[in-house]
Amino acid sequence: MKTSKLVLIEKYSFITTSVIAREAIKLGIDVVVIVPDTITDSQVAGMPFHIVRISDWSGIGLEQTIQKIEQDSHIIGIGSILGFFTGEGLLGAQVAELCQSRGLPHIPAEALFLANNKYLMRQTLAQNGIYTVRHTRVYDEESLLQAAQHVGFPLILKPVVGLGSSFISVCHNIDDMRRVFEHYMQNIADGYYAHFFCDHEFKGQYFDPQHEMLAEALIDGDEISVECLCTENEVWPLIVHDKLDVTQETYCSYENLLVTPPVQLNEQEQQQVMSYAQDILQALGLRNCFCHVEMRLDSQKRPSVIEVNPRIGGMRVKDSLKSLLALDYGQVFIDQLLGKEIKRPVPPQIDGIYGMAAIYPRNSGVLREVRGIEAAGKIPGMISITDHFKPGRKVGGNYEEVFVVDAWFHADTLDGILDIDKQMKSLVEVDIEY
Repeated sequence: MKTSKLVLIEKYSFITTSVIAREAIKLGIDVVVIVPDTITDSQVAGMPFHIVRISDWSGIGLEQTIQKIEQDSHIIGIGSILGFFTGEGLLGAQVAELCQSRGLPHIPAEALFLANNKYLMRQTLAQNGIYTVRHTRVYDEESLLQAAQHVGFPLILKPVVGLGSSFISVCHNIDDMRRVFEHYMQNIADGYYAHFFCDHEFKGQYFDPQHEMLAEALIDGDEISVECLCTENEVWPLIVHDKLDVTQETYCSYENLLVTPPVQLNEQEQQQVMSYAQDILQALGLRNCFCHVEMRLDSQKRPSVIEVNPRIGGMRVKDSLKSLLALDYGQVFIDQLLGKEIKRPVPPQIDGIYGMAAIYPRNSGVLREVRGIEAAGKIPGMISITDHFKPGRKVGGNYEEVFVVDAWFHADTLDGILDIDKQMKSLVEVDIEY
């Protein structure tokens, strides 16, 4: 008799995937994790789930791997935590196709392409009558000049795909655009997240993210993010995070401090941005997943999208959902893979303010040491603070956000949050050998 198994597939984040796998096992579910063949025996030693190592990450290769598992197993769900682009395709979309052919719950593959590609996202919204700023692709001198005329200044140049706010620059004139584009062409291959910037095709449109950029109008106003949960039939906005401290540097934007409930938006504005997030996700066709929607409420008090991530937000978003909504991300993620009914969380009654903060290196190098974590953990109001890299590991920072340290904390007032953030950043030191 075949045993029931949940299959998790992830090429680049074994640690994150193993956390979900362990949670599924606690629920009595047998789990298979498909990983790269570069994962060593020492990395998987003692893991309570089955490991399948592969080298072929193409759609055909993944299908063959699943068929081998099916020889002695009944697969009850297939999922990918991140599902980023690889050299063989968009992993999330490949997983969606594996699920669709087996009648399993999944995120629509087309929706994943539309969300992961920032140009396609904006094109789709414009076609559906949802507000988005002027934008166009840049891949040479001629398209650069056309972008300057079409979009106007000031504008943003950034990768068409990516993460960690990599290679995001503000341009005030054509000379800025030339400098930024040339810098990108010369340095993208050395970016910390460059392995995600893979060429791909969607409905006859070819994209080469390491040799093109997206130009879009600069959006003024307060920056926020809306965490949402998409079910099979609905989109539920869950929490609005207010980005109180965002630093735009030459080639990267850094999100230093976020709070919830928002302090820069009134109740009507919060409802406005949540409704806008719903419209965006419905237009993209996203279902059966968490989504992280970044936007600004511009000077005209009009929500304007920055990007959409068809996955849970980073930093301490999982803690935020747990603290404010008693929502366990891992549990809901697993339930969605299995097609179980998800109950809509009850809006929270919040006392005080919660904050999340991160410390990023501003240069790439090898981590020597992180000092002050224990002392920062004793700050009144600090709930949790974590360093995410072991000494000796290479970390990025030249052109991207890399979470070396992040924290989750609570205070009665905004001043209290700002004080905890200041204390933490005065105590914690990240020592990197450049």
